[in-house]
Amino acid sequence: MGKNSWVGRVVLFLACLAAFGCDSSPSVVTVAGVLVASPSGDVRMAVATDAEGRMTYTVTRGDITVVESSPLGLSATTHDLTTGVTMSSSSGRAINESYTMLVGKRRDRQVVGNEITVPLRDVNGARAELIMRAHEDGVAFRYHLLGGGMSQVNDEATGFTIPSGARALLRPYDGGDIAFIFTAGSYEQPAEIMPLGTSTDVTGFAFPALFELEEGSRYVMVAESDLARTYCAMRLDEMPEGGLYRLRLPDEGEGLGVGDVLPRAELPFMTPWRVITIGDLSTIFESTLVDDLSQPSVVRDSSWIAPGRAAWSWFSQETGTPELQSEYIDFAGEYGWDYVLIDAKWDQWDNAEQAVRALVAQADAVGVRLLLWYNSGGEHTAFRGETPVDRMLDPAVRRPEMEKISAWGIAGIKVDFFSSDKQDRINQYIGILEDAKDYELLVNFHGATVPRGWQRTYPHLMTHEAINGAEYYKESVNSLGDRAPTAMMNVHSALLRNVVGSMDYTPVVFDTALTEKDLPYAHSLALSVLFESGIQHFADQADSNTEVGYRAVFGAYPYVGDFMSTVPVAWDDTRLIEGDIDDHVIVARRRGTEWYLGGIHAAEAPIEYTFALDFLDAGTYELALIEQGDSRDAFERSVKSVEAGASVTITLPAKGGFVATLSPQ
Repeated sequence: MGKNSWVGRVVLFLACLAAFGCDSSPSVVTVAGVLVASPSGDVRMAVATDAEGRMTYTVTRGDITVVESSPLGLSATTHDLTTGVTMSSSSGRAINESYTMLVGKRRDRQVVGNEITVPLRDVNGARAELIMRAHEDGVAFRYHLLGGGMSQVNDEATGFTIPSGARALLRPYDGGDIAFIFTAGSYEQPAEIMPLGTSTDVTGFAFPALFELEEGSRYVMVAESDLARTYCAMRLDEMPEGGLYRLRLPDEGEGLGVGDVLPRAELPFMTPWRVITIGDLSTIFESTLVDDLSQPSVVRDSSWIAPGRAAWSWFSQETGTPELQSEYIDFAGEYGWDYVLIDAKWDQWDNAEQAVRALVAQADAVGVRLLLWYNSGGEHTAFRGETPVDRMLDPAVRRPEMEKISAWGIAGIKVDFFSSDKQDRINQYIGILEDAKDYELLVNFHGATVPRGWQRTYPHLMTHEAINGAEYYKESVNSLGDRAPTAMMNVHSALLRNVVGSMDYTPVVFDTALTEKDLPYAHSLALSVLFESGIQHFADQADSNTEVGYRAVFGAYPYVGDFMSTVPVAWDDTRLIEGDIDDHVIVARRRGTEWYLGGIHAAEAPIEYTFALDFLDAGTYELALIEQGDSRDAFERSVKSVEAGASVTITLPAKGGFVATLSPQ
């Protein structure tokens, strides 16, 4: 056997001992077992079947069990992997891949791990496979149903048993009466810290799910990856059984009842990866495991794909007239922003095509490109009054529409109001991405599911919303319950939702966030670094009025305008410097040789943070710090020289924030 032989079959008795800590007494009945470990051997996933052929698994890191014995399996019209399962000799391979991302936490990615494929047969002889992976930052597994013909999945038995005493940071899935009709499938409920096993009265808990096993030191995050047209998106059940959180299918009422709850596809097909990231909070935050497990890029020439900063009128002034959009184009050109997003109802302008073409010409002249909004509907959304509608559902309509606006010179589309996680909507998401690739259009999904690794496969997918972002400061959006972001919600958004993929929060709304939730201007500015999105839509007012919005702030503090003109949205590296789900987060991101820092905290009193610059290469750096001035709507800037490895102390006022740059001297 070769040096990687341990990734293959493990003798039954040894698997029992190593994975489950059981003894050799006759009372322990186990009939098969397999184990996969990370290259260092530190992270391990072990699977066994009991006497009734039920599969279970555990996950360990070092000598600590981070996921206790948990159920595996699914039931389909062609397969029953819930009981009576037998496992055959497994095959293994080492994973060593590299790829490049245009958006996200870091550009260059290296994927190292081990994988085994375990052949399965159900009680009727139907064949399947359990595919398992172990990496240094976590494990993943998926089911591969073999054979031919159509198969419908009726339920999935998969669950995740978190050790007792843990705390959970979870986002309830939207549900219940009128709120469910309008927000199902949008992933816009705020996250909550809750004791393990807490139930919710809505239809489940959304991915990703974060569990703190030991205060401040060990965490487990559960997510999905590589979701294809053959399946639906899943979440955790609303009624955990102690520490056991089972997977849950979509609700029948999602998408106004349009679409089947149960996924079905021609065999063979795979389920999505069930992803379990493990480690301290830095490991969780910096992990790219959800992307690593996804299919490689299908775009051969990505030269047309350009992340960037965008101006956007809808938050402060709605879409308005072509004349208003012209002012936003002027602003974007003046401050070096890359895009202007024209939101809903642009199609209702008089001579809309002529108006858009004229705006494209104006934008081209100042180095700006335009993005257009579309409704995803369809009868699956309650927002059919938001137009253009019925242009992104049927490929026979969608492709000519994309071809048309691409010919106009439009750079990308924002598609909104998907309202469901059923298989038909997953098929629509992927169809939009496939067609947009052909017409070289960037894509932004709003009112949409959470990222599940598609940004690796479709690098023109710039961002997903899937967050209670700044739009919830608007009374018209926040009418279903107060989801307007607080300081604590922003901490949670960074440490939970944004971990699995780009997040279109639409940050930096200075006066509104201060007025609504007492967030200082410096807190809002920090979100430009703290939150990652392939297109960062800065949402404050950006017309010609110099008395409000960005022009007012940039006029009073030119260095803030300079910062927002140059802050990147695509990064070469990302580090979590400080973080705690209870109160604060400080992040460092690198572009080239320059580092950008952003930090916020949620405490009601001032607090001092000291952290080391040990992520820097050796040398001397200029530290340029922007923090709160003498009032909550003021800034001050300071500059000093620091050495790599030195300690920096920053004092933040109540709910405060800061940004900083570190430039080599």
